[in-house]
Amino acid sequence: MEKEFGKLSPDQFARFVTRLPEVRGQMCELPQFLRQNMGRVNELLGPESLSWGHMYELPFLEQMATLFILIGLHIPLHEAVQTEDPQEVVLSWGDDNSPLDRWYDAHESEIQWRHLLWLAIVLQRNILAIMLFHQSMGALVAAVRQGDDSALFKAVRIDRTVLLAPTCADRLSKAEMLNDKEFLCHLRSAIKGPTKKHMAAIQDLRYSIVALRECGFDRFSDSDLERLFIRTRLYPNSSGALKNLRKHIQEARKITTT
Repeated sequence: MEKEFGKLSPDQFARFVTRLPEVRGQMCELPQFLRQNMGRVNELLGPESLSWGHMYELPFLEQMATLFILIGLHIPLHEAVQTEDPQEVVLSWGDDNSPLDRWYDAHESEIQWRHLLWLAIVLQRNILAIMLFHQSMGALVAAVRQGDDSALFKAVRIDRTVLLAPTCADRLSKAEMLNDKEFLCHLRSAIKGPTKKHMAAIQDLRYSIVALRECGFDRFSDSDLERLFIRTRLYPNSSGALKNLRKHIQEARKITTT
């Protein structure tokens, strides 16, 4: 189906945008919920390994594909791909009493809870990484693989378990072997998580730009910028809004995001 913005229609993009604040809210709510229900959580998780840090070795889309297969979500996803408008089907998964809810009810006993938890955490952390740094966790780890220590510190601020990914574990081991005090000092700061300055810079705009690119849309007229980013309130309407939006887009194009 041909659409105005790559794989998304204007309505679909607007619906996607309205769900980003909910995703951001869940990043804070999930740890709190788990702490309050640790007895039940431990019962559901059992003795299996909980660690998900190794997932970040993969590019973002491969992380999602792997987790979907582990959970069994590749089955309804495959069904969605066969429809006339797969993006509409996937967007509807977030609705109440959606086909995904019914699929989950039918397969709940088959799903391993640790894999479901991995999916929630890994998805949230990747979204936060893109909102803060324009890059997914997988892209940051790929940069570490090329010798970029700053990418490691960014990744650690998002999710400390990234240090369990082999690439990051190797870099940490080298620093420990050499007693690299400068590296370890930066790492100690990163382990504290995002600063208030980082959190103030969270932008749904950044994630939306990446999503549009992944959907095959990356050329913006002034009309496109207004419809996609100003009318959806991703960016404030001001005299220099269009010029500033183009700066954001150009900046994003310089970075390997996912």
